[in-house]
Amino acid sequence: MSRVCEICGKGKMDGKTVSHANNKANRKYDANLQETEINGKRVKACTKCIKTANKKAN
Repeated sequence: MSRVCEICGKGKMDGKTVSHANNKANRKYDANLQETEINGKRVKACTKCIKTANKKAN
């Protein structure tokens, strides 16, 4: 299963890792995905979508 949010479509992001000596190297950032249940359905969602769904439920 891919590392993509099933609600908003957020996936891998890219950027640089910077050392103390200011050397820059490419790297990938994965989205913070959690397996959760929203509206009675199991989904892989990013934490921002889970937070928004909880706010709308209350």
